[in-house]
Amino acid sequence: MPKPETIDRKRCHGKDKEEKYKDLTALDYWWGLRELAADFDITNYETLTGEELTQKQQNEIAYIQLLHYTVEVKLSGAYYQMDNMEKLFSSPLDENSSLDLRVFEAKEAFDALHEDLYQASCAIANQLYMLMNRSYYTPVKVDPRKPVAMSPSDLRYWLKTNKHPDFKLLSRLLTDCDNQLDIRHHATHYGAVPVFANKETGVLYIQRDFRIGDLLTKYDVGRHMKTGGKMVNLVESSKPRAKELCKQINKTYKYIYLNNILDQFMKDHSLNIKESYKTYWEKENQ
Repeated sequence: MPKPETIDRKRCHGKDKEEKYKDLTALDYWWGLRELAADFDITNYETLTGEELTQKQQNEIAYIQLLHYTVEVKLSGAYYQMDNMEKLFSSPLDENSSLDLRVFEAKEAFDALHEDLYQASCAIANQLYMLMNRSYYTPVKVDPRKPVAMSPSDLRYWLKTNKHPDFKLLSRLLTDCDNQLDIRHHATHYGAVPVFANKETGVLYIQRDFRIGDLLTKYDVGRHMKTGGKMVNLVESSKPRAKELCKQINKTYKYIYLNNILDQFMKDHSLNIKESYKTYWEKENQ
């Protein structure tokens, strides 16, 4: 039976972590690739002639598997960090609490959250490169000394240089992902994201209209608010970015799935998934 155009993630079952966060990450097409890739277990793969995989084939598949799981793990990790911050902010400050420690713990969770989002973006960029790189491409890399190491911007450059037919589509998806990483990029290039704590509640805030390079200090907060500037807590600022990044990454996996990118990778590398492994839609239609 042909694979369905729409993946029902409710019919896909994974590890406890995946089950806990899959409604939050909403990566329907991530599950489609997971199913098609034999639950990412190398033992389910063989060559088209039925032989064991070479070391090179094993390594390539293992790396694709690692990247695939990294995307889901890091997006789940972002929601995990949001849970941590919500727990901190719902705990009242009292004589046994430390505002300084609260600020430190919440800021660390905030930074980890946005770094997780960035790592998810890098993982899918590298996964795309591994799946699409073929001998008929140059291939051209920004830094030929690195075997993969494709950041989203590196991948856009590689796609453009090799005149990939879907360069514009994929570039737009990668750009939409990158647009959700402004807080992470600011922290990386400016050293810190200015956040402000309510001394009574211990809740931390950031300007709602945050922009890269806009260094709002504690001396500017009053002016910012008097001129109509709004503040939101760290969870409120992070949640829409995480949600939108998940949406764009899911669109990228939809592209991989519907355009048979993995199938073409398998064909070009003379690989096959063993008959003993069945996807959920094949099992239901036996």
